[in-house]
Amino acid sequence: MTTATIAVKGGASDEFPADFAIVHFGHQFTAPARSEALAGGNAVIAQLRDAAANVGAGVREMKVRSLRVEETFNYVGPDRIREHSGWTAQVEGELLVEPGTIPEAVADLIRTGVSIRHLSWHLDKDTEARAHRAVRRLAVADTVDAANDFAFALGATLGRLITLADPGLLGAASFTSGSRMASHRAVATAGTSTTSWDELVDIDPAVITISANVEASYEVTLV
Repeated sequence: MTTATIAVKGGASDEFPADFAIVHFGHQFTAPARSEALAGGNAVIAQLRDAAANVGAGVREMKVRSLRVEETFNYVGPDRIREHSGWTAQVEGELLVEPGTIPEAVADLIRTGVSIRHLSWHLDKDTEARAHRAVRRLAVADTVDAANDFAFALGATLGRLITLADPGLLGAASFTSGSRMASHRAVATAGTSTTSWDELVDIDPAVITISANVEASYEVTLV
């Protein structure tokens, strides 16, 4: 009998429901004086915090990332002469919300006058860790299937596992492994519910795709 070594790759992926979304929002407030613009921006922040508190337990956290106050100008006449036109306060922030609360939370934000810039879906760290473990096990099982296919094609018997590693560690070309976070822009849609149209925004929760790849080598016995 003759023994040989075969090297294979295994891969797997699965989808998992998102645990929470990050709603990225922004607001712009214009006033003739810098102090008024700043006061207006602070008033918007206070209003946003109240709105987040009123939504309830589904809102995990609200983060105000920045408040910028900048002078604005108009460009007048054929020579485009710059003239002072006022001051603008720009507020940017994020709201971390669980899926069931998204429709109400987004509607509340919109009612305060802010714009929803972007919405992305995520897994909690422990959920993602469990998902990676589950998918990695499937990827390992896929290497066994691949090795069996090689052995069958050779008319050989699959033997012991020699090596098992993440992509690239056995010297082969690497390929991607990890998670893909779902994201999209928020869009309000009208429905047939008896709920007032401005109380909810119909946004579908997303799923997160988790992928894993492994490399392995096995011994085969040739008859």
